[in-house]
Formats: sequence, structure tokens, C-alpha cells
Amino acid sequence: IARILAPQDYGIIGMTAIAAEHTHEPKKIADCLQKIDVSSKYLLGLINDVLDMSKIESGKTSLNLSNVNLADIVEEIDSIIRPQTKLRNQTFVIKSDEAELGYIKADKIRLNQILLNILSNAVKYTPEGGSITFEIKGTKHTGSQFAHYSFIISDNGIGMSSEYIKDIFKPFTREESSVVENIQGTGLGMPITKSLVDLMGGTINIDSVKGEG
Repeated sequence: IARILAPQDYGIIGMTAIAAEHTHEPKKIADCLQKIDVSSKYLLGLINDVLDMSKIESGKTSLNLSNVNLADIVEEIDSIIRPQTKLRNQTFVIKSDEAELGYIKADKIRLNQILLNILSNAVKYTPEGGSITFEIKGTKHTGSQFAHYSFIISDNGIGMSSEYIKDIFKPFTREESSVVENIQGTGLGMPITKSLVDLMGGTINIDSVKGEG
């Protein structure tokens, strides 16, 4: 049986060993524990993404539909993303002037997952002091119970090349650059997002210019 260790495994093992050797140095132990915490959270995210991708590829993912208040979803997303942007001194703007943020029938957990995947990427790949916008547009069809919603997320971050955009929805793909190498990521967030959008009968499109966002 072969076991493959990820870089984070080595980080956790290494920091545990260092902490064990410095049991009488509280500051050293605290630093090791902080690094172990970061690595373990990354590994947990990776495991969850792999399990999610496995379920999607096997066709075992289903939607749990319920009546959801869209305004509540926006509020919850704001409570998660805004603290992240504050830490990076970024401007985060939410626009929903034209949209009716009422009740819709949707899978709340999956819709949140889609939006948070994209917004988290916007935060990660936008330098300190940058800006991120989350806009919701909605158009109700006359004489129908259906409405069409568009969620538009934009930033002025590092952007992507046209070559990479063609592969962005393929599992475990990340654009190769010196900047991206220093940012943690599994390469599964966007493939999962695309699969969930497809499952919901929606569409997702990307426009980007390298160096512009």
C-alpha cells in the first residue's frame, strides 16, 4: 500500500516534531500550533473537495430544494467574505438594486458553495488594496412563477490568461505563475462549481484579462 504525502502533511509532521523538541518554549509551541492549524484546515478542505468531486463524477450528487430567502443568502455570504477582504484591506461591494431578493426554491447549501468558491478566489487572487464586486440581477417573467437571476462577481486582481480559461473547469488545474505558486489552492473549486451550476440548469461564463482581473 502506497501513501502519498502532500506538502501540508510534511508541514504538520515537521511542526509536531519541532513542538515536541521545544516543550519548555511556549512561543515556539504557539507558532508551531498556528502553522499546524493552517495546514490541517487546508487538508480538510482538500479532502472535502475530493469527496465532492468523486460524488459529482459518479452521478450521486443531488439537490436538496427548499424555499430560501435570497436576501438571507446574500447576508450570510457577506458575513463570510467581508472579514476576509478587511484583512487584505480590500473593498467589497454588493449590488442588488434591480433584483427582488425574495424567496426562491433552491438548494441553499449548494448555491452558497458556488458563490463562496468564486468569491473566495476573487479575494485570494486580488492583491491587498484591490476591489471585489458581487452583483445580483433578477428579471421576473411576466405571468410566470419563474425568475432569472444573474450573479456577477468581478475583481481587479491578477486575472487569467485566455489559454488557462479554457482549462479552468478541469480538475486539479491551476495557472502556472510565480504569484499563483504562493497561493494555496486544490484546483478543484472551479470544476465543482461548474458541475453544481450544470446540475442546477444554470450557466457560468468567465471573462478575464491577465493583470487586470
